[in-house]
Amino acid sequence: MPDFICPTCGRKMNRDLAIILPHTEEHIIDEIKKKHPDWVEANGICKMCYEHYKKMLHPS
Repeated sequence: MPDFICPTCGRKMNRDLAIILPHTEEHIIDEIKKKHPDWVEANGICKMCYEHYKKMLHPS
């Protein structure tokens, strides 16, 4: 599989580890765009970054 480079952290990984965010998670998308204004949803994000932003908004 081709490599995926996370647009927020720059990590390389297999594309199957990338997450394409659904519209139901607009609050997470908004938070990512605050820190990465050039980020495009269609480019996805790595699971680690997704979990980081999700945890920032919904701490355990």
